[in-house]
Amino acid sequence: MNKEKKKIVILGGGFGGLYTYKGLYKYFEHDDIDITIVNRNNYFLFTPMLHEVATGGISHHQVVESIRQIIYKTNDKLHIAELESIDCINQKVKTTLGELKYDVLVVALGATTNFFNTPGAEEHALVLKDLRDAIKLRNLLIQKFEDASEMNEEDRKKELTFAVVGGGPTGVEIVTEMAELINDTLMKYYHGIIKCEDVTLSLINQSSEVLNPFHESLRKEALEVLKDSGVKVMLNTSVKEVRKDSVVLGDDSVLPVSTVVWTAGVKPNTPVFSSPIHLDKGGRVIVNSYLQIENYPNVFVLGDVASFALKPEDRPLPMLAQVAVSQGAHVGRNIKRLLEGGELAPFSFKLKGSLVSLGQWRAVADIYGFKFSGPLAWFVWRTIYLFKFLSKSKRIKIVVDWTVNIFYPRDITKA
Repeated sequence: MNKEKKKIVILGGGFGGLYTYKGLYKYFEHDDIDITIVNRNNYFLFTPMLHEVATGGISHHQVVESIRQIIYKTNDKLHIAELESIDCINQKVKTTLGELKYDVLVVALGATTNFFNTPGAEEHALVLKDLRDAIKLRNLLIQKFEDASEMNEEDRKKELTFAVVGGGPTGVEIVTEMAELINDTLMKYYHGIIKCEDVTLSLINQSSEVLNPFHESLRKEALEVLKDSGVKVMLNTSVKEVRKDSVVLGDDSVLPVSTVVWTAGVKPNTPVFSSPIHLDKGGRVIVNSYLQIENYPNVFVLGDVASFALKPEDRPLPMLAQVAVSQGAHVGRNIKRLLEGGELAPFSFKLKGSLVSLGQWRAVADIYGFKFSGPLAWFVWRTIYLFKFLSKSKRIKIVVDWTVNIFYPRDITKA
């Protein structure tokens, strides 16, 4: 008589969710478990490369992988829907397509943009969190130059004012890519129509330096690259309000801007629980050393949604892809132990390092304490991220795109 399969539901098809899925099959046979992945899209999105899509560096098809292609050999299920709530007591989740029962639940829903209640930011600023955001920004940049080419000088200068809010890794990566797109590609095709002085590209950062988590030498290197690229870096500057055609700064001065990209922060995409659970002050779900919700041992939470500290006095681990990847593999092993009545292993983690791209052939890196920059850092950045993709075919396609882009300008056709 066949034993009943254990139902495992994974909420989220990002790094945490798919690396949990991948980890499960290191410890289970395909016939032992029944897995359902719940995700709003039918693809896994490689978010660290969105800035390249937004500036024409690579095609938007290259930063996504079909979840269906990943799971089809195991006959597991993909449930494309929005999550509505989780009922830990009755062991079920409610989605826009109905309810799903589970024996084990994995919550890996990632993060969303944090506007910090800044008036007008959500209405008027662009963000860079999903594929549609990247395509929208790319199309807008191209359209701005098309429109400006038909304007007089005064209106042209107003149209070509861009500002990125937030000097963290995402903000620095997108603003350097925007500068490269404008300087190396768009200015070439609009030569004689649009001049360099017609374009204003600003980076607004509340703190005194960009890339605060990095070593001082790398922060200075990044700042020099930004300035050399023609980016106006505004440090110690906060944003009080975002308007349709301007931003109000902390000192109440008004900066005319036609396009604002908001990268100033993220917040956990914490789901609604019908039963009481504990959240930290940032809204992340507090978990124990095994990444379980206390009192609900069959519910694991990981990645950006999980509040996990290595020591009680430490801050929770940062919202990084490498954290979610490591936790996903660990949760897969602990689910095996849980279902077999074994002892679970506590999660441990050591940050491998940080990498930030600064445009083609330029990057800064801090890997296991080794700090370096320039072409080597850029090559390491690309190599590490390349091997985070799950399929070999996708890696090959990306390498082809990257190689072509070394010799040819970025694509400026609208998607």
